[in-house]
Amino acid sequence: MTTPDLNAGELPTLTTTRPGLRSTPAQTVRDLFGHDGQFFAVPSTFPSGLPDHITFADLVYYAILRVPNPDTGADEFTVRDVDGRHRTLGAPAPDLDAALRSALAELAANRRAHAQQVEHNRVHTRGLQPVPPVRIGYTPTGTCIVHVRCACPQVEQLAAHFEHVFLAAADWLDEIPTTPWALCPTSPSRVMTATGPRRLLQTLRSPDGAADVEIQGADGRIEVISFASVDDLA
Repeated sequence: MTTPDLNAGELPTLTTTRPGLRSTPAQTVRDLFGHDGQFFAVPSTFPSGLPDHITFADLVYYAILRVPNPDTGADEFTVRDVDGRHRTLGAPAPDLDAALRSALAELAANRRAHAQQVEHNRVHTRGLQPVPPVRIGYTPTGTCIVHVRCACPQVEQLAAHFEHVFLAAADWLDEIPTTPWALCPTSPSRVMTATGPRRLLQTLRSPDGAADVEIQGADGRIEVISFASVDDLA
């Protein structure tokens, strides 16, 4: 079964018993909440676009319940967190998909707000840089090194600082088409492109000297794109 891509608008897979339980008997939504329903999991990669140093649990579990509306008596769907306080997530709705999308929208907003608070604390509490920047350095042998959202304390022989990846590629790497280049080993290995998340396999030069990257999608398909066209690294 293919894992749904929540960042592409797909809905999570629903299960009748709670995922992730190994040493305890299987639980149903009715066991926990007294109403019929199903479970689903949200991965740490949702939502996309968060800084690399902001992390969440690999999987967080939620339940979607079918419960009667206290005012009308009609059944509607509502999402609750499984662990902790069993809080409601999103707005209840008579349609299951609508309730799921409302819950995911609220969760995405909550996680983005958390990331902003962490960034605020980095600067105002811990005295750190707001976001580790993208930096470009070079080695004594002449190879350009791209440090994506670099967290390295020092880059020897630093050549330039850039706020965004595409500025570095278009304006600097391609100035000398014959210069070999590589990503810093500490840089993230997953890229977000216009067509979804991809894994970065290697860096290379095109026949005309442009800085390219080879990336692989979840379906295994490999493609080569210009480094300048990558939207973000996560």
